[in-house]
Amino acid sequence: MIQAGIIGHFAFGKESCSGQVIKTRIVAQELQRELTEDQVACYDTHGGWRFLLRLPVVAWRAVRSSRNVIMMPAYSGIHFITPAISLFNLLLHRRLHYIVIGGWLPDYMKRFTLLRAMLKRFSNIYVETTAMKEALQRCGMNNVVVMPNFKPLSIVSEEQLPPMPHPPYRLCTFSRVMKEKGIEDAVNAVKTCNERHGATVFTLDVYGQVQQPEWFERLMNGQPDSIRYCGTVPFDKTTDTLKDYFALLFPTYYKGEAFAGTLIDAMASALPVIASDWHANPEIVDDRHTGLLFPTHSVEKLTEILNEIAANPERLYDMRSNCIRKARLFQPQEVIQTLLSNLD
Repeated sequence: MIQAGIIGHFAFGKESCSGQVIKTRIVAQELQRELTEDQVACYDTHGGWRFLLRLPVVAWRAVRSSRNVIMMPAYSGIHFITPAISLFNLLLHRRLHYIVIGGWLPDYMKRFTLLRAMLKRFSNIYVETTAMKEALQRCGMNNVVVMPNFKPLSIVSEEQLPPMPHPPYRLCTFSRVMKEKGIEDAVNAVKTCNERHGATVFTLDVYGQVQQPEWFERLMNGQPDSIRYCGTVPFDKTTDTLKDYFALLFPTYYKGEAFAGTLIDAMASALPVIASDWHANPEIVDDRHTGLLFPTHSVEKLTEILNEIAANPERLYDMRSNCIRKARLFQPQEVIQTLLSNLD
């Protein structure tokens, strides 16, 4: 019997920049590194309805052959995978673990009482933030453990920090390109700030996969040269791309936001974050230490912050060393210890 079987969206053989796929693969790689490859089995849920036809066989194999079964389903898969492994576990009594990706589970548990009852019987449920843990505890779930988000990124060293820049100061966003990620708020704030100064004090580069093409095309139509779309960045080029920027803007109000991976990208790149105080952002971005927070939806306050930075850019630049220190907490080899300590 092996130590761990992972059921998740691996999308083997396919290129993917999905956060779900990336995190699932990283968890498997870290467990294989810690436990050896022959002690970790991976079961891919990719394939939609075709996978559902195979699910009973996959679930039985995972529960039968593993002391610990770890599920990392995509959003819709939780309704199928949870009952399948829970049913087989009535016979075999393995330790069941659920690693949650994103921040949607607390609201979900309020609506689906049967699913909540099944998850209460799991050994542990791992969530990305303390806020999520507390929300689930209010639903009566006492098996919740905080395991922060993580990424295997090279962290910029103090020696690699660029010198204090001169205007225009380069800003960027680095997330899925959709209205709810606050991209439009970032564009409007930068535009307004530049107009007030009568000069290009800030530029804004937008990175990420475009999720809402028609909306984004309308947004970018007629924008000045200081605001541009720069496409996507390969996973292993993140810090190389971001380290020369001045700050990352993250005005998100996305409903499912938990511990956004872009915050790790920024910290590993020694990049202070100017973020909305939405959901868990204040738990991750230390206001005035690794970045600056402003009220969600407040383009006025974001613009005010940019004006303050234009007058005193050293204030933000001096946070870069703090970002490097914070980034070390979110290396996979550090975070995976939480999971390892709960395996049978």
